Amino acid sequence: MGHAVTSEHCVESAPTSRRVCNAQVLAKALVQFAGAGIAGYVLELPVWVALAGWVVFYSRGSTPRDGAYNLACAITGLGLGIASLSAAAGFALDPAWAALPVALLLAASGVQLMQFMTGVNNIPGYYIGVLIAAVAHMDTSLDSYLTLTAAVSVGVFVGAAGQVTPGLAKKAAAIKPFSLR
Repeated sequence: MGHAVTSEHCVESAPTSRRVCNAQVLAKALVQFAGAGIAGYVLELPVWVALAGWVVFYSRGSTPRDGAYNLACAITGLGLGIASLSAAAGFALDPAWAALPVALLLAASGVQLMQFMTGVNNIPGYYIGVLIAAVAHMDTSLDSYLTLTAAVSVGVFVGAAGQVTPGLAKKAAAIKPFSLR
């Protein structure tokens, strides 16, 4: 009796302990976010794409199985984005910047069709992949696709590793914050 569920991962006996639980979740998220950035930097991949991969991991669910599903949707979104950018470049529109809205419209149509045809309905995962492809300003080539796929995969891997590593939040929360006193 007297136990309160403060989140899906913590059961504490006092309502004031919610701060501790939130601090643990925040510390775990910060460690994972930093890990994704460091891993992207060490592997000489676009760091911001690795960080977006970490976001992809949590776009729908937070288990490694959900992360694999999210990764598949993001990689498909990358392919749709690069293909639509390539198709829009073929239109040879007079102001070059006019090709981007056309490409995004093509990619959005592709995402909606993928949802109806395949039944896979992780729309945020698809759109994150499309936006990564649009914002990356890389050539529309297989090399660019593989580079972006590797960077997103690194971020998703770091997110999954953080979920299966027991006690990571406790270790991160045990670090004493810096004080100027």
